[in-house]
Amino acid sequence: MDSAKNLSTSFSTMRNLAMGSVLALLLVSLAAGFLVYRAYENSGRRVYVVGQTGSVAALSAPTTETHTPYEARNLVRNFMQTMFGHDQYTYKTNLDAALPLIEGRGGRRIYDGFTRGQVLQNYERYAARNVVTVDSVSIDMNHRPWSGRVYIKQRIFIGGEQKEPLPLAAKFNLTETNRSDANPYGMLITNFDYIPYNPQVSREELQALKEQEADRQRALLEAQRSAGALAPTAGDAPAPAAVPAAPAPAAAGN
Repeated sequence: MDSAKNLSTSFSTMRNLAMGSVLALLLVSLAAGFLVYRAYENSGRRVYVVGQTGSVAALSAPTTETHTPYEARNLVRNFMQTMFGHDQYTYKTNLDAALPLIEGRGGRRIYDGFTRGQVLQNYERYAARNVVTVDSVSIDMNHRPWSGRVYIKQRIFIGGEQKEPLPLAAKFNLTETNRSDANPYGMLITNFDYIPYNPQVSREELQALKEQEADRQRALLEAQRSAGALAPTAGDAPAPAAVPAAPAPAAAGN
């Protein structure tokens, strides 16, 4: 009887030990699995930078940033004002600031148009400058690829005189890129192409241009009279002096 009781006690003890071992093994397995998961997660986020002294491991930042239409409009507005608005002193600086905001092919196309039109030479020859006013920028970021249109006016000044505004418009796409000092927006203009844009010049601006031209003609006539080049007589109507054609510093290349 005592032998049977001792056997039962030993069996219960062994069973408890076995169940405890299984439970401990299960806990160890769960802990090991969690550690392996964390190791793989960190490994997937790890970036290896190769340099002259070897490779250095670093954890990459999570890509959770989003771009907004407000940021996209600022990108396009800044691009148009710097790419097309300049004078002989800011020409190179503005182009250097604008070209990182557009893909290489589109930037070269605009620059080639400036070169063919002798933009810099006209700035230097006529002491001219081009002031850009952005009329509107529309961006569609609801569908990919992102797309948009921009409308601007170019006001060319020769000395202190303004010529008739030159409108310009373009359609384009936007793609995401890495942010940098040259392109802090993290977006790039692609497929840039000119489209027709012929807004009406306001009556006030037309009147101001006419008055400006009349003042210029009067100043030329007075200068000629003072130099003795023109000797008007009674009844003679003053003839307007010939002036060189106005340059178009920022004419878009096709």
